[in-house]
Amino acid sequence: MQALDESSNPHVKLITKVALATGGRWGECEGLKTQQVRAGRVQFAQTKSKKTRAVPISQELADAIEAHATTRPKDTDRLFDSSYGAFLKALERAGLPLPEGQASHVLRHTFASHFMINGGNILTLQRVLGHASLTMTMRYAHLAPDHMQEVLALNPLANPGRKSVGSSKKKAPNQKS
Repeated sequence: MQALDESSNPHVKLITKVALATGGRWGECEGLKTQQVRAGRVQFAQTKSKKTRAVPISQELADAIEAHATTRPKDTDRLFDSSYGAFLKALERAGLPLPEGQASHVLRHTFASHFMINGGNILTLQRVLGHASLTMTMRYAHLAPDHMQEVLALNPLANPGRKSVGSSKKKAPNQKS
């Protein structure tokens, strides 16, 4: 975020925060209009899949967007000016090596990876990202290969002596031996 703080572009940091908080594509976030942020949600309308989707955001982010909207000219409903070039420069200043063509997607992948690592549901992630197929959403799992190792470590057959959640060695008061 320091590289974003150093940018002279007044939009790039907030667009980045919206993308990281929602999993939105750069163009979806950059193209947001004032009326698309309401009641603690960002509603993406101009999406790659041509489907509208709404993603909840924190009150803190909603307040930051609202404050930013007050700085915009009265004759525009767009929240942000074009800022992709400033984002690329910030990535360069931060020294983040990315594969060719992946700069804008790094935020979306970061969102998806953190969502799954922190216990998110893959079907919810699919809806948030707006993917038509679960296969596309599962491509994001490669960012956290150890996460899938939990399947081996936590399944009931791998730990036959381990108690299940809610199980107890104690007998219920009305249970017979």
